[in-house]
Amino acid sequence: MVIAIIGLLASIVMVSVNTARMKARDTKRKGELKQIAIALEMYYDAYGRYPVHRASSSCGGYRNDWATSYCSSANWLTTDDNFLKFLATVPRDPLNQLVGDDTPWWNSYTYTYGVSADGQLYDLLTSLETPGDKDRCEFRIWVSVAVWPGDTGCWSSGVAPRNAQIYSVK
Repeated sequence: MVIAIIGLLASIVMVSVNTARMKARDTKRKGELKQIAIALEMYYDAYGRYPVHRASSSCGGYRNDWATSYCSSANWLTTDDNFLKFLATVPRDPLNQLVGDDTPWWNSYTYTYGVSADGQLYDLLTSLETPGDKDRCEFRIWVSVAVWPGDTGCWSSGVAPRNAQIYSVK
């Protein structure tokens, strides 16, 4: 009986610890995406456009239309190293794991950046782990403004519920 109670208490503690870790990683994700967004705005002020993305397919990922932190390059976000003047180290998702494709709508944990052809708009997003987080797409309905401007919600209108966990800094 005592062993069963200890086992039950241990499992409750483990669930609490795992939930706290997920929330901590989500907080870190939001902060790092904010840092990237500030650097993108500084780049825009200097060059009059947002930097061209580094296609993830060119450095270990799968996408031509997005840059993802799964990319093996230290500057995974862009092919323009001038961006590093504004953010010396481009952060990566705390997990930086693939589930399917290397993008959030495939439930992967990567930071993802896309820019419009004219460099005037960008999308910056990731996946959040915590199911009840108020900033998840299922509660806020983020939409693509740069890469898929006809999107009606969450960058992947046709693949719900895989898009529910997406978060955007803008």
